[in-house]
Amino acid sequence: MKIMESFKFKKIIAAVAVGSAVIFGGNIFENPAIAAGTEVNVNVKVKGEVNWNRGSESDITAVGISLKDPRGMAMAREAAIMAAQRNLLGTVQGMQIDSDTTMRDLQIESDVVHRKISGIIRGAQIVEEYPTDDGGYYVKIRVPIYGTGSIASAIVPEISPENRTPFETVDKPTIKPAEIRQIQSENYSGVVVDASGLGLQPTFSPVIFDTNGRAIYGVENLDPDKIVESGMVSYSYSVDDEIATERAGTNPLIVKAVKVNDAETSANKVNVVISVEDADKILLANEKSHMLENCAVVFVR
Repeated sequence: MKIMESFKFKKIIAAVAVGSAVIFGGNIFENPAIAAGTEVNVNVKVKGEVNWNRGSESDITAVGISLKDPRGMAMAREAAIMAAQRNLLGTVQGMQIDSDTTMRDLQIESDVVHRKISGIIRGAQIVEEYPTDDGGYYVKIRVPIYGTGSIASAIVPEISPENRTPFETVDKPTIKPAEIRQIQSENYSGVVVDASGLGLQPTFSPVIFDTNGRAIYGVENLDPDKIVESGMVSYSYSVDDEIATERAGTNPLIVKAVKVNDAETSANKVNVVISVEDADKILLANEKSHMLENCAVVFVR
């Protein structure tokens, strides 16, 4: 997901100043170097990116570039930070929570999430900064998607049910007895759902459905702390790359997605659909290895 924008603005900070903070779209950002009543001239080229394919290290980054400021480099730097924060917020708000909900939707619904996200944006880590050749300033900031102080830490408590739903057991398998014995004899380390070529989009709360509409893996089945720590799934571009192996281990059960959810259920293709037989295989394997409980799941896209 990438957002790029070029714009010029001249803002009177006094109009939005509250103490040492600046308000952007209802979100407060501390900028103590910018006093109330000052003007900020910025020619900003900003860029935001969500990096889903880094496993538990997935993150969101944003860039702000300011014009030369006649009052000095410190003001140019603060203007670049403001631009980067603003763009980071816009990038975060466009992220999908599930097939129907964006972060912007969730922030509107929940004041708690709104406050947490604002705090995370304020505390974004500066990972790169330098004066530009034309006297302006470049800043790149990041926030983690998972872990302590992450986007997940703000939203998972809101989307997780109070009581977890146990994973299904398979009473009447649709696969042959020989296949059942083979699956039960293995100790699968995880599951890889190959949805390559189907236009799968990353999200915080994906679901694995079978073609009969049975949901075999979703947020209601999982420990919220584990979701915050590393997410429900890792996204990969290959069934055997480093991210897939790190998450699903060296002996994963690999199944092929039939499709991703389409416009019949949602315009956002974030959930995977597999055959009933493959769903039974995953559930049977999970009874022994508990790979689903451990979120040892990879989606290939």
